[in-house]
Amino acid sequence: MTGPRVPWTAFAAASAFFVTLAALLRLYVYPSALVMPLEQARTYRMTASGAQYFDTATLTSHAGVSLLSTTTVSGDAGAGGPDTAVWVEFTSLTTEGGDRIDYHERRTAFDRRTGLAVACCDGYVDDDPAARQEGLAFRLPFRAEPRTYPMYDVLLRTAVPLRYERQERVFGRPAYRYTYTAGPIRIEDVPGQLPGKALGLPKWRAVNVARYAEVTRTIWVEPESGLTVKVREHQRQTLRTPDGVERKVALLADLDMMPEDVADRVADAEAFARWVLLVRDLLPGLFLAAGLALVPVALRRRRRDGRRPGPAGEPAVRPDAETNGDPAAARPGAEAGGEPAAAGADGERK
Repeated sequence: MTGPRVPWTAFAAASAFFVTLAALLRLYVYPSALVMPLEQARTYRMTASGAQYFDTATLTSHAGVSLLSTTTVSGDAGAGGPDTAVWVEFTSLTTEGGDRIDYHERRTAFDRRTGLAVACCDGYVDDDPAARQEGLAFRLPFRAEPRTYPMYDVLLRTAVPLRYERQERVFGRPAYRYTYTAGPIRIEDVPGQLPGKALGLPKWRAVNVARYAEVTRTIWVEPESGLTVKVREHQRQTLRTPDGVERKVALLADLDMMPEDVADRVADAEAFARWVLLVRDLLPGLFLAAGLALVPVALRRRRRDGRRPGPAGEPAVRPDAETNGDPAAARPGAEAGGEPAAAGADGERK
C-alpha cells in the first residue's frame, strides 16, 4: 500500500518558492540592511606616550607626557528618519592625571547609505552652529572601495581627501588602509593675550596669538561593513603671532587606538561579514539550488501523471504524435478516418 501521490504542481510550486526566496534574500533583504543605524553608542580610546604640550593657562610647557583621547558617539534616533541619521560626538584629550588639554563636540546629520554629511537637524561643531560639515561624517559606507573619499575633520573643520593606500590585516582581518594629511590650518584665536616672554619674545610685553593645526590621520576599514577598526593620528598644533611666524609648539602627539578597542571593532566587523555570507551568499545559493533541482522532478511527475490509466482500467487519454491530439482517436475501436464502423446484425462490423 502506498501513500497519497504528490501531484507535479506541488513540486513546481516548491521550486518557484525556493527560487523566489533566494531572490528576495539577495536582492531585497541584503540591500535593505545596508543602512547606518539611527541608534549608536560607541566609545573608543587612543593613547600617546612621549607627547608634549603648552598650557596657555599656566604658561608652562610639558614634555614626555602620556595622553589619552576618548571619543564617544551616540545617536539621536528621534531626530533621524528613513534616509538620515543624526549622531553626536564628544572627544576629550587629557593627561594621565585627568587634566583636559583639548575638547571637541559636534552634532552631525548624514545620509544613512552614503555616510555623507547633510545640512540639517541642528548640526554644530563646538560652539559654531553655522559650521559647514561636508564629506563623510563619521565612517565609510558599506562595501567601501579602494579609492579616495572626502572626509570631514573636526579639528580642522574642513573636508579633506582620504586616500586609499593599500590592503593590510588587522587582528587577522583584511582591511583597507586610508590616510590624509592636512594643514597647517588656523583653527582658533587664543582668548586674551600671552606674554611675549612665554613665546620667546622678551621685547614684546603681550601679544595676540592664533592656534594652527596639522593632522595626519590613518584609518583601517573593514570593507564589507565600512567599519573603522583601527585609527592612528599625528597632531601638531602651534601658536603664531600676527606676523604669521610660528612661536610655540602647543601640542605634539602620536595617538594610537587602544588594542582592546581595536579587537572590539574587528569583532563587530567579523559579525557583519558572517551575516553577509549567510544572507547574501550561502542561503540564496542553497535555496536557488533546491529550486532548480525540483524543476526536473516536477517535469518527470507531470509526464507520469499524463500516462495514468483512466477509469476501469481503460488506457489513459493523452495526445501523442499518432492521434495528433484528437481525443476521439484514442477511444477503443476508433478508426483513423472518423466514427467507428456500424455493427451488422451478426455483431460484426461492416
